[in-house]
Amino acid sequence: MLAEQDELPVSYLISTLKVSDETIRKDLIEMERQGMIQRMHGRVQLIRKNDNQDEAIWQRASQNQEAKERIAAEVMRHIPDGDFSVGLDVGNTTWHVAKLLVKKLNITVVTNSLDIAQLYAQEKNSAIQFTGGALRIIDNGFYGYWTRENLKGVNMSVSVLGTSGIMECDGIGAVSFDDRDVKKLYAKNSRLVIAAFDSSKCTRGTMVDGVPWSDIDLVITDDGMPEEDRRRIEQQTKLIIV
Repeated sequence: MLAEQDELPVSYLISTLKVSDETIRKDLIEMERQGMIQRMHGRVQLIRKNDNQDEAIWQRASQNQEAKERIAAEVMRHIPDGDFSVGLDVGNTTWHVAKLLVKKLNITVVTNSLDIAQLYAQEKNSAIQFTGGALRIIDNGFYGYWTRENLKGVNMSVSVLGTSGIMECDGIGAVSFDDRDVKKLYAKNSRLVIAAFDSSKCTRGTMVDGVPWSDIDLVITDDGMPEEDRRRIEQQTKLIIV
């Protein structure tokens, strides 16, 4: 339908698909999160990818979903069920953690991820503090001066960090210096620091080193991680394979 016309009114989708407003709204939010569409004042537009877009990042959002769900479930085992705050970095794996955390009304989430903020709004859970800042469209993350200043004053019990790659990094990689600075603030202001990512990140490098393994308390990934990376990480911090 969208593939043929590129842009359609939401009302047309509701009447054609014979679904409720709430159902179509949730589906469109998820499609927008995965970079498939853009919502615009009662209309939706199909996103056509071209050579100038970060194709790899768009595609990664829908890759290794089962592994990310298992990783998120393991992360939850290390978050005490009490009244405290959890910092969530930008990323698809951290979004899966948020999907589980959003059911716990006594836990306040701190995040610079627009996707996670939208998830909490969708589930009508107000236990979230949003950093604000400058939006990076490609990953729906907020970075920059405002983000850093807001994070500086927040103490978190646990922070969960994502990454787009660890290849040839002495820790988790970052996509930019702004991303690195945000990750470091999450780590600095948290009592427990967890890095959560699927094993595909072992074959991807990044422009900037993010947070070193020595500043991370726990790394959680899946069993696709190469043995060499396992040994390298286990020499500096605790590693859990799911």
